[in-house]
Amino acid sequence: MNSSGLLLSLASLLLVVLALTPFIEFAGDLSNRNIVDIAWKPLETETQGVKVGLTLTYKGTVPLTDVNLRIETFCGGKTCQSQEASTKALTRGERLDIQFFVPFNASSVRISFESKIAGLYTLKAVTETGVPGYGFPG
Repeated sequence: MNSSGLLLSLASLLLVVLALTPFIEFAGDLSNRNIVDIAWKPLETETQGVKVGLTLTYKGTVPLTDVNLRIETFCGGKTCQSQEASTKALTRGERLDIQFFVPFNASSVRISFESKIAGLYTLKAVTETGVPGYGFPG
C-alpha cells in the first residue's frame, strides 16, 4: 500500500471513530442507569381530573438535541388529552418541564421521549401505564 492509500485509510478510520464517539459515550452513560431523573407532582385537582407537573432532568454527558416530550392520556382506548414540550438541546443538569391533565375517567397514560444524541443518532423511548382505579366504582 502506498503512502497516499495509507493516509486515506487512516483518515477514514479517524472519521469513523469521531462519528461513533458520542454514541459510545452515551452508551457508557446508560450503563450507569441514572441518566434521567423524572419527578412529578399533582398540581391541582379539578372536578374532571388532576393537573400534573412532570420534570425531566438530564444527567448524561453527551448533549441531546431536538428534544420532544409528549404525554397522551387515553380514555376508553382513544386519546382524550395530549400535551407536548420541546427544546433545541438538553445538556447535563438541564431540565424539561411539562404540565398535563389526567381526567378521572382515563384508562392509561403514554409518555413518549424523542431526541438526537449529539445531533447524530435518533433516540426514542415510549412507556405506557394504566391509571390506578380505572374501571372501579368511586
